Formats: sequence, structure tokens, C-alpha cells
Amino acid sequence: MAIIDLLVALISKIFPNEERADENIVKRLRQPTIKAVQPSQASPGGVYASERIMPNPLAKNNQLSPYAMFKKMRHVGGHHSGYMSYHSNDADTFREQAAFMEDFTDDYNKIVPLDTYYATYEKMNDAQLRTYFTWRTKARQGVIENTSLSYVFCHIFELLNDVGADSPRDVIEKLISLWTGFRRFDDKLDDYLRRWIRDYYISRKLQLPAEFSEYSRRFPVPYHGGDLELLTKAKACGWDDLRVIEASSSFKITNGQFYKAGNQELIERCACFIIRELAKIFKSGGVDFQRMFFETQREKLRSLFQGAVRTNVVASPIIVELDAFETMKYMRRSWYREYIDITRYRPVIGYILKLIEVKMRQRFDYKRGRLQAPNISAVENSFLNSEPEKFNGTNRPTLDKLKVWKGRAFAVINSDSFEAAVIRSISDFCKAERIVIQDSEVKIIKPIEIDMSKLKDIEREHMETAKKLILEEPSVNQADMPVPAQISNAPKPEITEMAEFRDSLNIESGNLLNIILHGGQAPSNSELLVETINEKALEAINDNLIDYAEGVPYVYSDYIDDLKSLFGG
Repeated sequence: MAIIDLLVALISKIFPNEERADENIVKRLRQPTIKAVQPSQASPGGVYASERIMPNPLAKNNQLSPYAMFKKMRHVGGHHSGYMSYHSNDADTFREQAAFMEDFTDDYNKIVPLDTYYATYEKMNDAQLRTYFTWRTKARQGVIENTSLSYVFCHIFELLNDVGADSPRDVIEKLISLWTGFRRFDDKLDDYLRRWIRDYYISRKLQLPAEFSEYSRRFPVPYHGGDLELLTKAKACGWDDLRVIEASSSFKITNGQFYKAGNQELIERCACFIIRELAKIFKSGGVDFQRMFFETQREKLRSLFQGAVRTNVVASPIIVELDAFETMKYMRRSWYREYIDITRYRPVIGYILKLIEVKMRQRFDYKRGRLQAPNISAVENSFLNSEPEKFNGTNRPTLDKLKVWKGRAFAVINSDSFEAAVIRSISDFCKAERIVIQDSEVKIIKPIEIDMSKLKDIEREHMETAKKLILEEPSVNQADMPVPAQISNAPKPEITEMAEFRDSLNIESGNLLNIILHGGQAPSNSELLVETINEKALEAINDNLIDYAEGVPYVYSDYIDDLKSLFGG
């Protein structure tokens, strides 16, 4: 009562001119504090009981959006530990919570980052939840904004658990759209979504009649991590495209200065020609060269959706052929991935291509820069590392413990005749293409072409001219006939060119040519001298004279007789 009297006195001072009854003021001040007692609130003895203060209904509604929703969500699934629970990678709990929050939207004006593995709701506090659901609301409207990668993974986990989509096809469509839209901010999703979309397709194969390639070709990055056309050609092993060959190689001719500074088309055709010739060498050694370009691998997977918060996939024995290069199999309670690997023996193909370039540089007289010859140890290590399961502990791996074809392939590559085969193949290509090298410049001699359609016209004109020249000639005395000129003993032009070639050789080159011509044993270090002889021959007759067969130099049969006549025998 004392407080009320003080309030009345204060009001009287503030409003001195107001005409009112003090009794009315006191009555109104007392109204909020007096409440009629219901029978249930009083004890039988007339003593007042305590009463629960009920909250304002409007305030309750405001609390439900969004914080009360978060509180209720955290009780879904049986976990009550709240924010930052380490049970949050429980996929069943996350799926129930995601279904509870499926239609929730938000419009939060703050951005609170999140950095955690297995991003789920239980890893987020209220501010992070509001940040996430605000971002998700926009993402579902097609507005993909930059945010913490953990938030993006949480949204991916929702979709993988069929939350936020109308059908399995809709799930994949939304995953591709999210991946494509967010990739401009971060490309770390590539490795994950390539696998997870594949796994989702397998788990929902019965509801997805479309081929997997219908989805994979719309990925923002190639599913196989390379050009599908190159993979198709590599599997066919036609060896007519250097880009296809290089896809299986650790060394690329097209990256070097020799290729960039020269006739690129010619170099490509020459390299492919040599590869096809070497395939024959391998075949003669009992090896299918195709094995080194692609091989079918089998990889055992721990599970589908590895690394994702996703409910377990229960499957019966099943085989899903994703495309011509990959098949997924569920056998003996395990998943296996079978795929074509075109990079299994990259060091082996790299060794061969590098050797080809080294020899092409020598033949085409390319003097800028220097390319070291490849090391055969890279080939040996590649074969040994291809079967790691056969070696354990401190055992020294050896080729004889590997598959038979690998030992044979190494024997072919490591032989002296292999390098000679590369040199011979280059020479055969140059001869077939009419290639000559003059002053370090590669030139192609075009053959003379005759237009056969005009041959009849030329023949008819010749006959008419012959008829006009056949005239009746008057008889003449023998004394009046001119004395025939002496037949010249001058050598034919070809012999003259050969003689000039012979005279251009020094004594050492002439002796070596004479030895080779008559089947003698050439010195082991005569390769440079042979190149000098060929260079002189190119200047004189526009062709090489000497080539190699199995590492032994020999003279082309077209020039043996002429050379023997010049060298006496």
C-alpha cells in the first residue's frame, strides 16, 4: 500500500490540473495485482495456492521460429547431446533430422562459417544452423552462393538420403546442378561427387532406367578424368593417333621443342608408324603390345558412399555396367569396381616414345637442345610395381616372379635389336615418304604425276605428227651421206653422280663403304661415319645408301652394282 500511495502522490505532482478522484487512481493501480481466485486454486481451508504464470501466446509463436525448431530437431533420432555431438555421423539419425527439417526455410542476416568433417546438424550451433538453412533456401531457388564447404556437404548428404527431392532422378539432377554451380568457388567437390553420384545411381538402379552415361556426360568434369574419345581409341589400339598413344605415356613428344619447332604432322605420322612397327617386334617376341596400353583392373571397395553420411546400402548379388570402361559388382558381401586403366604402364610407353624422339632428332638432324636417352630401369620398375601383392617384407622383387608376358616384354625392350628396330623404322618411313634432309631441313620429294586422262590425246597428236614426217625421200649417193659421229663413251648421268659421290668421300669413309659393300664386319663405333656417308649420298643422289638390319649396316640393293663398279669389284 505504501508504494501505491507514493505513485498517487507522484501522479498528482505530474498532472496537478487533472480533476480526478484519488480513489479511482488507487483502484486502477491495484487492478493488475488482484485476481479472482478460482475454486481450484484455493485449499479447502481458504488458503491461497501458488499459480503457474502462463507465457504470452504471441511470444511462444516467435520462439518456435526458428530456435524452438532447432531444439525439437535435436531431440529427433534419439540423441539429446545437443550441439557438437560426436554421434552426428550416425546416418540414420541425420536422415530423420533432415526429414524433420526438409521444408524449413530461413532468412538470416549473418554468415557464421563452419569447418568440420561429416557436416550434419548436430555439428552446428544455432547461428550456424540459421546460416546453413538461409543458404539452402537460396540454393533450392537456383541461387548458388559461396559459403563454407561444410555447409555444401551437409546439403549433399540430405540429397543422398533422398531428402529435398521428388524422385531418384530428381536427386541426381539436383546434385549435378549444385556441383556445377558451386564449382566456380571450389573444385574440391569433383572427386567426391563423381563417386557419390555413381554410388547413388547403383543404389537406385531399379528406379533409374536411364543409362549412367546420360548423367555422367553432363558432369562439369569428365567422369573418367579424361577424354572419352581418347579412351575409346586407346581401347581399340589402332596406334594411328599420337595423342591416343601419349594418353598412356609418361613422356609426350608433343610437349617438346622438337615437335613444336618442326613439321608436326610429319613427326606424328612418323611416331605412329614406328609404334606400329614395334608392335610387330613385340609380337615376334611373344608379347601382345596392346597389354601395355590398357589393362582391366579390379578394386575392392569398403562400401558405397565412402566418406558420406548416408544410410547403409543393402544389396543382393548385382552387376551394374556403367559404361564400356567401368563395371560395379556386388559379390560375397563386398563391392568391386572393375575398370580399364590406360596409365598402368605409363613409364614403359614413356621409355619407348622418348627413345623414338631421340632417334628422330638424330635422323632429322635436329641440333637445337639435347634430349638424354631414356633409362631402362624405369621400364623394369614399372613392371615390378604393377604386382605389389607378390612381394612383401624385405624380399627383393624380380621379373621372373611376375606374369610371363611382362618378362618377355622387358626382354624385347632391353635387347640391342630394339633400338636398331627404331632406327630402321625411321629409315623405312623416310624412304616411303621420300624424305631427305638438306642443311638440317626436312624436305619431301614429290613424285612426278602423270595425268592419265590426257595420255590418249598425247598419243593421237604423236601419230598425226609421225604421218606428216613420213615423206617420199629422194635417193642419195653413198658418198653424199654424212659420216656418223663416234658413239660417246661418257658415263650415264647416274654413274656420273655416283662418281662425284665417291670422290667426295675421304679415305676413312671410302674404306668403310667398301667394307660394308662387300659384306665385311664394320667397326662397332662406325655409326657416326655411316651418317656422314649418307649425308654425302643425299647431296649427290638425293637418297641414303646405308641402313641397319638387326644392328648391322647394309647397302640398299638398288645401288650395290653401281657402287661395286666404282670401287672395283
